[in-house]
Order: sequence, then structure tokens, then C-alpha cells
Amino acid sequence: MTSCITLSRPGAIVAVLSLALALAGCESMQMTKRIDYKSTSSSPSLELPPDLTTPRYDDRYSVTTATGLAAQQAGGAARKSELLLTVPDARIARAGNERWLVVKTTPENAWNITRQFWNENGFVLAVEQPALGLMETDWAENRADIPQDLMRRTLGQFADVFFTTYKRDKYRTRVERGAEAGTVEVYLSHRGMEQVPTAKIDNSSPAAFAWALMPPNPDLEAEMLTRLMVKFGTAEPQAVAAVAQAAAQPDRARIEKGSDGVSKLVVDESFDRAWRRVGLALDRSGFTVVDRDRSSGLYFVRYADPDSAAVKRDEGFLAKLMFWKKDEAEKPEQYRIAVVEAARTSLVSVQDPKGAPDKSPTSDRILALLKEQLK
Repeated sequence: MTSCITLSRPGAIVAVLSLALALAGCESMQMTKRIDYKSTSSSPSLELPPDLTTPRYDDRYSVTTATGLAAQQAGGAARKSELLLTVPDARIARAGNERWLVVKTTPENAWNITRQFWNENGFVLAVEQPALGLMETDWAENRADIPQDLMRRTLGQFADVFFTTYKRDKYRTRVERGAEAGTVEVYLSHRGMEQVPTAKIDNSSPAAFAWALMPPNPDLEAEMLTRLMVKFGTAEPQAVAAVAQAAAQPDRARIEKGSDGVSKLVVDESFDRAWRRVGLALDRSGFTVVDRDRSSGLYFVRYADPDSAAVKRDEGFLAKLMFWKKDEAEKPEQYRIAVVEAARTSLVSVQDPKGAPDKSPTSDRILALLKEQLK
């Protein structure tokens, strides 16, 4: 859908034009930014990251290296957790459609740098779960989507009061101890929504709009991953090249159905790597991860099946997001996503809340969503 612009305050056009005349010549023209997010709140003080479980080493990671500018600043002195320091080395790893950062630093430092990164880029953190190594931004508007016409250039920051877009974005980042000793892996995923017409007065005039989910935007993910890499201390040209050149790998996921009728997703990865990739796939597919137990290979998630009766009764997209609503029938269903190592592969399956295999069509849809991200 093409970005749409609207005046968010009716009757303000006259005031805007008057102010434009008064301020003409006072604002210099600037280059249009690709990303310029804006939120209205501020975030609370810094929190420390979790003491994440160290996995077994897996040397099958394929990475593209970019040496950070901060390498010359690296020393043997211990870093204080409160200081948001750059780090001497950051790399991009890729498997299938997924990219993530591999950084030589501590989880504590990676958490704090990532948290500051979102604050500096105009986001409010709506979710911070140190036990899961998870932080998620609130919905934010990309002001760069608003055309830089004469009026907006003249008004500068005052134009933000009157103009808005019909799209919103949010990002989820997950901080994990790396498979390689002394590293941390940072996973980033995007979710978007836009206003779409739900009814029309006639053939041309929409009468109502509702928010609808958009698929993850790989370009936005790549852009924000590049910026995060720069935040960790890599020079911008190197970060751009590293994200663009990260080598893709062959498909490593397929769905198989056993003789018992239970479908499983077969991932040609070790448990350590499959565990991380499944976590990112859940993030990119819009699941809500309630909890996780790595020692048991379990993700506890919520999922609203678009074909379920409860979701069909919902009146709009925002209602689907409100998991906390009192009406139990409208809550997304809870599932357990199990990751089990089997020889040289890992098996991913869907279980009901009690741990029994789920054979419903919803289970097949969940596995299909994960396969799309893991292939």
C-alpha cells in the first residue's frame, strides 16, 4: 500500500500556512532520511541483561567479518556495566533468510548498547524481559515516509504536529550468548501494520479503516541491523557491506509427517543453532514468546490462528493484539514449540499446553510459518 499522508488536526491548514509564511527561509533544506522514527514517551533507566546459558560450541557458523573502528580502543581494562562502550569486533551471520549480529563482548554490554540504540532511534521499549534476553519496541511511525515538500521543509519539526502516515513499525531484539566462547548474538526482527479500508460508502470513498498486519520487511531489518552494527563500533561502510554480502546458505528446513500423523519440522542444524533460529523465526512470524526453557528445548508461545472462531469474532486488528482482555475466548491459544536434537539434525514440533503432540490444522500452519523463516 502506498504511504498515505493526512493532516491529523482538522482545521489546522490555515494555521499551518500562516506559520509557513512566518518561518519561510528559517529552515534549511535537508536530505531525506530513509528512516526517521518518532515516539512520544521516554524509556526508564537501564537494566542489566540476564546471565544467559552458555551453549555448546558449533563451528558451522558462516559469517562475514567487519572490523570495528573501536578496535584501536580495545584494551585489557575491565568494562563497567553502566558504560555503553563500543566493541572491537562485530560480524554478520546468516542462515536462509535470517541475519544476526555476532559480537565479541559480554551479554551485559550488548544488552545496554542495544537498549540505548533503540532509545536513540526514536523508540520506546514496550517490553523488556531480561530472563528471556528480549526487548521489544512500541509501535512507532517512520517520519521519513512523509514527503519533504516545501511546506514541511519550511515548518521543520513543527510539521510533525500536523502530518502523519498510515503505517507503524515495531522491532524485537533478542540477546543470546554466542555459540563461540566470548561472543554474544543479537537477533533483530520487524513487524509492521498499516491502515486499510474495511467498508465503503460508495465505490470510491472508504467509510472506515482498521489496522492490519504487514509481513516482516527484510529491507527495514537489514537497515536497522546495519545501524545497530555501527552502534557496536563498526564503521558504517563496513557495516553496510557486511549486511549486504552475508553469504546465503541452502535450504535447511523441511516438514515431514510421521506414521502417527504428527508433523515435524526437520532442521539441518545442531540443537544450539536450531534453537536460536527457531527463536528468531518466532519473532519474525509475530508469535508472543511467554517463556522458554532451553534445557528442555521448549518455547512457550501464544498464537492467534486467523482461521479460529475466536479470532473471527474479533472486531479488528488491535483487539487481536490485546492478549490481556478479560474475554478468555478472544485470547490467542497457547502452545509449546519443542526443539529436539536428532543425530545431525533438529526436530521442531508443536505441543498443546500440557505437552501432548498437537495434530490440529493450526499446528500445521505454525510449522509452515516457521519453515518459511528457517528454509
